[in-house]
Amino acid sequence: MKLTTLFRSSPALWAAPVAVALPLLYYIGGPGHPPPDAFGFAPEITSYPLRFAYSFAYAVTSALAAWVSGTLRQAGIWHMNHARSRYRIAGQALLPVVTLAWLMLVLPAMVALAVEGVWPTWDSISALVVGMIVCVWHAVIGFTVGRWVPKVIATPVLAVVTWVAVAFTVTADAPWVRHVSGAFPEQLMFGEAPAWGALWPHVAFTGSVALAMMVAWVPVRRRALPVAAALAVAAAGVTGTYEGVKDYGYNPPLKTYAVTMECASTGRTNVCMPEQTATALPQAVAATRKVLAAFGEAGVPTSPKTVVDSMPEGRFYTPSTASTWRVPLTRATARHDAVFAVTIAATGMTCSQPDPLLRRVVIAWAAHVTGTTQSWERLRKTIDRQGSPGDVDDMLRDVLSRPAKAQASWFVDASRKACAG
Repeated sequence: MKLTTLFRSSPALWAAPVAVALPLLYYIGGPGHPPPDAFGFAPEITSYPLRFAYSFAYAVTSALAAWVSGTLRQAGIWHMNHARSRYRIAGQALLPVVTLAWLMLVLPAMVALAVEGVWPTWDSISALVVGMIVCVWHAVIGFTVGRWVPKVIATPVLAVVTWVAVAFTVTADAPWVRHVSGAFPEQLMFGEAPAWGALWPHVAFTGSVALAMMVAWVPVRRRALPVAAALAVAAAGVTGTYEGVKDYGYNPPLKTYAVTMECASTGRTNVCMPEQTATALPQAVAATRKVLAAFGEAGVPTSPKTVVDSMPEGRFYTPSTASTWRVPLTRATARHDAVFAVTIAATGMTCSQPDPLLRRVVIAWAAHVTGTTQSWERLRKTIDRQGSPGDVDDMLRDVLSRPAKAQASWFVDASRKACAG
């Protein structure tokens, strides 16, 4: 059969307008549209439309595959003698269905990248490639169901069940379910990208079921053999995948700092920002230089090797160290407050829950040293909404009344004690 005839005669043709429109409407309508502060980061841009496209693509694939299979069964194809194998016949019949499913995934992602004016990267299409593979698995599953269940029943049932099973896995209490559904479960943040451990389970879980069904097709007289083999393949694949993801939390394994960083030097310290926001690098360098100089004059010399923008951390917090300060440089430079942002990092309180009173006094003293007291007062209003843990102003006045050398000694000791508990 000619390729054009194959596509014209496939149910994928009449389903295409609605099928392709669904994920595109989610992108245009808002839920699948990337946020305005994506900064041209390709993985984040594509993750938004793809999040809603997976379930529709898989539902359409399995439903149309069942319809195609049922049509072939009604035509008596499997009772005829063929020079071609049944796998080739099935593959040819499913080609238009899989092509449509791929369009449902590819078009929203490519439109999102085109609108943002960003070229795709591997990190931005890795989850898309996984989805395209899983579409093939759903085509196999739907085709197999269509061989045994009437197409008028199998088609709507598979469409609804597949969509619900994929779309609502993120609401399941068991975290492992979302990591094998075939739908990458997260809309990414800046700097994040899917790690290998977040991708393979989707292919392996659904693929093991599809492969088992293909094994069951093997035409042998003793049907018990392929059935037993199929059950073994499905059990091994499903169990193995579950064992691989059972310890995952609700977030899939993600890479952070998956961006190209640009750096400049203050002389002693490298200051690094993502290339997407590196136009603000001179401001960040100037702020870092000012803070280091102010602390040196106050008797607390500091010399980190690197001051790096923390924005590419995404949702994960990585504490600063003595040699590497992690500072929200992009956001701080945007609001012209980079000096205060670097000042907070210079306090050296790297624990997640420092003593609330000491933390306030230490930051207040550091803000006094770097001339950023106004920024400190703005922060203080925010963190004191639930009440102040003590008299910060009185403690600060006491510290500032001491000689410069004693103040520096107090600062070092207070910074350490704030995280000692």
